Amino acid sequence: MLTASVFLLLKFQPDFHRWLLGVLKQGPEICQSFLPASARVELYRALVCGVSLPAGQEKQLFLDTGLIHLMVVSGSHLVFLEKLFEFLPRFAKLVMLGAYCFLTGFQPPVMRAFLRRVVAPRAALRLGLTSLQIEALSVLCILALFPDWLFSRSFLMSWMCGLALCSPPLWRKYPMLDIALKSYLFMLPFCWMTPVTVFWNTLLAPLVGVLLFPACLLAIVIPPAHVFADQLWRIFLEILKLGPQSAPGLIFISSSYLWPLPVVLHLTFMIGEVQWRREACFSYS
Repeated sequence: MLTASVFLLLKFQPDFHRWLLGVLKQGPEICQSFLPASARVELYRALVCGVSLPAGQEKQLFLDTGLIHLMVVSGSHLVFLEKLFEFLPRFAKLVMLGAYCFLTGFQPPVMRAFLRRVVAPRAALRLGLTSLQIEALSVLCILALFPDWLFSRSFLMSWMCGLALCSPPLWRKYPMLDIALKSYLFMLPFCWMTPVTVFWNTLLAPLVGVLLFPACLLAIVIPPAHVFADQLWRIFLEILKLGPQSAPGLIFISSSYLWPLPVVLHLTFMIGEVQWRREACFSYS
């Protein structure tokens, strides 16, 4: 009986594996089926469902101003959804966030952020890990599941963004500017941009999370509300036109050369954190 079961498992495993991958890849298609009938549907697809923005004037505006990362599903989306489902128990909240990961095709940035939320509470309470150490644990877990993501540009950029958020502040009085500046510096090897993009990220990134993303979700739940969301998109694109009009990226470095950067940077930060804690612990001043 056991031998027959093993034989059947080995025989049908490839078919089951292909079927499972097919089901998992249907998330973005399901997500797009809920989108409203809008002239801005390509923007909805990019922001909500994680579908790449097609080439055109709108994509070029995001590229010129260094804001193309706003049109990629990332941890910032989970931050808003986490607040939206704050009234739910933790397990139910994780189920909702996991469902959103499915709808966006389990993309590396959102999966890294999701896994961090899974491991963070236990790691912080039971193991007493710091934010940098929790970030490292999350990265190790996700690379154990998807080792080829070590060469995924979106995963590496997401990892660098996580390090930027965990790194010491440069300007405590201006937290939004501090985050924008650190993100700019950390992302520079992956996406060469002009320094003016720091200003645009500081000004417009919060608007995407606070206004555009919720408005798009509202339009999905209440389709007639897309009229309001479309107007927000129109205003947002008009603001983008006031930004730099030249392509920011002049240099491209392959991910096969960049993957050691977050590894070395993360280890450096963790070593520095340990040394700082030792000095603080044994200091008598």
